[in-house]
Amino acid sequence: MGEDLWRCPVCGQTFVGRNMPHSCQVVPLQTHFEGRDELRAVFDAFVTAAEENGPITINATKSRITLQARMRFAAVEPRRDHLRAHLVLRRALESPRFIRVEHLPPDYFIHNLRLARPEDVDAELRGWLAEAYLSGSRPRGARPAPGRRRRGSR
Repeated sequence: MGEDLWRCPVCGQTFVGRNMPHSCQVVPLQTHFEGRDELRAVFDAFVTAAEENGPITINATKSRITLQARMRFAAVEPRRDHLRAHLVLRRALESPRFIRVEHLPPDYFIHNLRLARPEDVDAELRGWLAEAYLSGSRPRGARPAPGRRRRGSR
């Protein structure tokens, strides 16, 4: 990660912009998985798939765990029997696996899905993670690659 990231003086997390909203309630990663070893295996498969694309930082706060390249590109929230996960992409995808897709103007789409088993981290999800990692690695102000039109453009 580059020196152009802002570091919160309270919690030490880094962000692409100064004073971005976040939780400073940093917790040990393992606290999310106490008594839920089966969910830790799902999380580990998710992280391993993300790391296939390059280095990541894992940020664990009280309510969620984020994966960060330059910016945060994926997150999970452990639940009783599954992980509520999301990926940040620069386009909206359609798949029955997505619980919902939210537009975060102007350029991002948050794709929410549920992961219950390590096998849920399959080739399809690895492809989405690769795309999310690429979006999360772009320097400030970078646009999508030439030839990739933004949704709704002609």
